[in-house]
Order: sequence, then structure tokens, then C-alpha cells
Amino acid sequence: MRNKIILSVISFLVIVAASTYPCRAEFTIHASTPMKVVVIGYSGLDQQTIFEGMLTTYRTALVDTSYEGLALLVFENGQQYPLILGEQPFALNIQDPATKPTFTWSPENVYFYTLLTGGSPGKKQHDFADLMIEAKQLLSSTGTIHTVDELQTMKEKVHAFVRSHYHDLSRSDMIRRLIAQYFMMHEYVDYHAPGAPATDIRMRYQKAIMDGVQSWFEILKPHIPQGEILNYCVSLYYDRSMVTLAYKIMENFSDVAYCPGDERPIPAFPPSLTLRDRNGNQAALQELSGKKVVTFVSDDCPVSKVAAVVTARSLPPGTTLIVVPLQTLSEKHLALQRMVSGVKMKFVDDYKWRKENVQEGMKLPRFIQVDAQRPVERAE
Repeated sequence: MRNKIILSVISFLVIVAASTYPCRAEFTIHASTPMKVVVIGYSGLDQQTIFEGMLTTYRTALVDTSYEGLALLVFENGQQYPLILGEQPFALNIQDPATKPTFTWSPENVYFYTLLTGGSPGKKQHDFADLMIEAKQLLSSTGTIHTVDELQTMKEKVHAFVRSHYHDLSRSDMIRRLIAQYFMMHEYVDYHAPGAPATDIRMRYQKAIMDGVQSWFEILKPHIPQGEILNYCVSLYYDRSMVTLAYKIMENFSDVAYCPGDERPIPAFPPSLTLRDRNGNQAALQELSGKKVVTFVSDDCPVSKVAAVVTARSLPPGTTLIVVPLQTLSEKHLALQRMVSGVKMKFVDDYKWRKENVQEGMKLPRFIQVDAQRPVERAE
């Protein structure tokens, strides 16, 4: 009797421990040649880095993560391969970026890749892998539409699929891909109506885009904040240099067209602060003549970059737009200058000043005006 009680207590403790600590999706990576890789996981519209490092032929990389779902193995040259992380540990074997990886002790990934390559693994064995294939097939089917009616039918199909399978789809890049393709479908359709003026095509197209954004607000409302949804929709057009349409989306949903954060005090901009342009030419702040407007941008806030471009295009001659990135200045920030013409744009590339005065967590978009003779003032 006493032994039974002890066994019951032990069983209870095991159950409590299992419910208290999350499962670990441990796996190892074996590489045939030295290479740099990143493994990315997803949560709704967010993505996270699960592993990043240089692989070597003589050392196995052990990845211990609580993430379970579809991840992407990304090579330095951009080549990508999907892999499914679950409760069971497995080995990921990499030969080179041009060769698909192989798996040891992972029947689900073997099953998944058999389906991806058109093979027939027999009866259905893994629900999550099957759902990823179903999502991929849905994405492929969207390329066949040509009419407004076909577009509407496909949009409803995508909505229903995401609504029914959100929990599992959110643990993959499929939410992002389905929304991106949802908006791309609008470009496959002829919006012209007999007898209507040419301008009607653009208006109908833009209305369909706005209606689409609103529909995703409603479908994803239980899971994702509207501001996050809007930023992703805006990014789909900004990343294709369709800034005008991206800004129209922001205007139409202005109440959520921002990235949350606090209203931090305006930092001091010393006259000697070093600035640079996209070509690497440097100048001190005090060397710039005329009116100067400062904007803050972040890689994680597409609306801040759209607002920067639209503001730059509207500035009067002789005005300089000074861009302050919240992250280390990169080509992504410098690309802003390609989207404007005839406007002077400078970038803050002073790491020490930025580290002391600019941190993540600032509410964006944000613009201020710098007076050449006086401290910083808020822009009107």
C-alpha cells in the first residue's frame, strides 16, 4: 500500500512538472561544409530567430527551443528550406545551400518533404504537415483568378481557412504568406466596368484593398492587435516601393497607423552631430543650411518609413530631412533616399549618440524640427 502511495505521488509530480514546463523542441544541426545559417520561427505575424550561427564540419550545433511549428532554415545566400519542430529531438543534416536537408529521427519531416517533392508517403500520418501542404496548395490556387467574382470567392476561401486553422497556422509563416497573397490577388483582376471612366479602375482597386485590410482586422481581432495587422499590410506595399498606396492605407486607418511606445523626451541634437547621405558623404549638423526636420524610423515599424518618405516628398525646397534609425544604420534605412527625388536626406550614423539618446520603445511615426540656432522643437 505504501509503495502504491509513493508511486501515485511520483506520478502526480511528473504530471505537474509536465504541465509547468513547456516542451523543448531540441534538435542538432550537422553540416558537411562550413556555412552560416539562421533558423526562424513564427507566431502570427511575428517572426523570431531560433538559432543563428556559423556551422563547422567538426562541431555539431545543438538547438534547444520551446518553439513548436514550422520553421525556416535560411542560408546566408538567401536559400530557404522549411522544417517542422515538434516534441521529439532529431538531427538536421546539411550538405550545402543548393541541396535540400535530410533528417534523422524525424518521421514528420521525412513525411513532409515527401509531400513537398510530389511523392506519395501513403496514408495521412501527421496532421500539422498535412495542414502546411494544404496551405501551400491554397496559395498556389490563387493564381488562377481573373474576374472580380473569382477574386471574391477566393478571398472568402482564404478567410475561412485562416479562421478555421489559425492556431496551427500561426506557428508557421503561412499567416504572413496567405495575407500577402490575398492582397497580391487584387492585381490579377480587371476592375474595368463597361462605360465607366478609366479613373474608376483605380478607385475600385483601392477600395478593394481598404476593404481587405478591414476584413483582416475582423478575422484576426481575437489574436493580433489592429496596429500590428496594419503595419504588416503597409509593409507589403512599402517593400515593393508602392509608397503612395501604403500611405493611403495609413490615412484610411489613421487611428491605428502607428507603432506603440512611449512619448520619450526629445533628445538634444548637438551641432557637431555627424550625418551622412546614402553615398557615404558626411557633414556635421551645423553645416546644414535651411530648415531641418527630423524623423525617427525603425525596421520593426513600416508606417514610420512610409511616413518618412511621404513627408520628404512634401517638404519645401531647401529643407533637409534627417533620419534617425532606432537600429544601427543599414541599407534598409538608406533605401528611403531612393524613394524621393529633389529632397536632401541625411542619416544619423553616430553609434555613441544614438545609444545614449535613442532606444527602442519610442512611439512612431515621430517628427521634430531642429532650429539651427536653438535647441530642438516639436514640429507642428
